[in-house]
Amino acid sequence: MLLITAIIVILFEAIIEGLVKRYSPTISDIIFKWWIQWLIAIGLFVIWLLFALWFNCKGFPNSSNICIPIWKIIIGFIFVRFLIFDTAWNIARGVKWNYYGTTKLYDRIMKELDSWGFFMKIICGIIGICFLMGIE
Repeated sequence: MLLITAIIVILFEAIIEGLVKRYSPTISDIIFKWWIQWLIAIGLFVIWLLFALWFNCKGFPNSSNICIPIWKIIIGFIFVRFLIFDTAWNIARGVKWNYYGTTKLYDRIMKELDSWGFFMKIICGIIGICFLMGIE
């Protein structure tokens, strides 16, 4: 359940930001300044984290009730976001799914890493999925 809600929160943020950037770039530049973008991301993460901490050991009735350590929940969310966010944002924005820009440091590093960066995303995503599912 933690994984599904994490994916929903990440996709919600990425798609909204991508669509605003696609259809209204000037409004996007005003609304989504770097600090506002971080406030939104951190706010959604905190809301999700509160849900995750509440749901963590309760689970569904008659479920295995696996309690995942908090550090695994936080790192799992970050790794799954690293895997999903850029691709969803690029698709919503209307550019190639693996597009990287030239202005932000993250984009320049990922462009320099090329296929190794994508490989890193896959590995981190698998680790994040395992953490959020409670797989040891």
